[in-house]
Amino acid sequence: ALQQLFRRKIYWVVLAVGLGQFIVYASVIYGLTQMQMPERSKEMLLRQFNFSPSSVDPQETGYLQFVEAQSLIVMILLALCGSLLVGSDFRDGVLPFYLSRRIERRHYVFGKLLAIATVVWLLTVVPALILFVEFGLFTTSFDYWLENWRIVPALLGYGLVLGVVLAVWIAALSAYLQRLAPTAVTWTSLFLLCGRLAWALRDATGDRRWLLLDPWGDLRLAGRLFFGVFNDGTERHLSVRAAQILAIVTVIALAALIRRVRAVEVVT
Repeated sequence: ALQQLFRRKIYWVVLAVGLGQFIVYASVIYGLTQMQMPERSKEMLLRQFNFSPSSVDPQETGYLQFVEAQSLIVMILLALCGSLLVGSDFRDGVLPFYLSRRIERRHYVFGKLLAIATVVWLLTVVPALILFVEFGLFTTSFDYWLENWRIVPALLGYGLVLGVVLAVWIAALSAYLQRLAPTAVTWTSLFLLCGRLAWALRDATGDRRWLLLDPWGDLRLAGRLFFGVFNDGTERHLSVRAAQILAIVTVIALAALIRRVRAVEVVT
């Protein structure tokens, strides 16, 4: 599936654009860490760049901020991936050929989901881990890695949620819509329109629970559960609710995907 994906030049272009922000972050970290100034002053300058290297900052964790900033490019890339990797198999009648070989339905579903999740990780978790290693390399000791070691399992856990949720959602959507145009329109509308609606209702009523309608917001709140940083008790409660919503919707989407695959007749 990944070979099929990377044979298309357009995907390399989107990946390059997505990694551009990583290059900017890496360059800023390198430049500031090389300056002759106290470590606390360097961290304050990084916060001005919306990147906090600490894992306990109650306002923002830089690695969580970086992953959130990648959301738009991830959304665009997944819209393209879903149509190519899943939708085309149903549209072109390729799936019966796969299943007629020694490939069972569970192998097909797991393989496609793993490929899509890998694309998500290439744009989010892997660059964030590289930034963590880079910042530690340019400090004067190993103290940064030792004091903030929880960032690594937090990023891995958050990456697992991102990969599973987004892969299942786009795979299920692509299996039914199949073609690129309806898949891309529905996919982007799911995130952009729901996000706008959630914030509009929140501003109109003052009730922060409306923010749970925003899928990206739910993913970000779920990520805070792994990092353990919250602005207040309400945000902690919303994070738990967001994780529950993501779990329910993902199970429904996975069931719909499995049902769609089971409906395909196998030629023996």
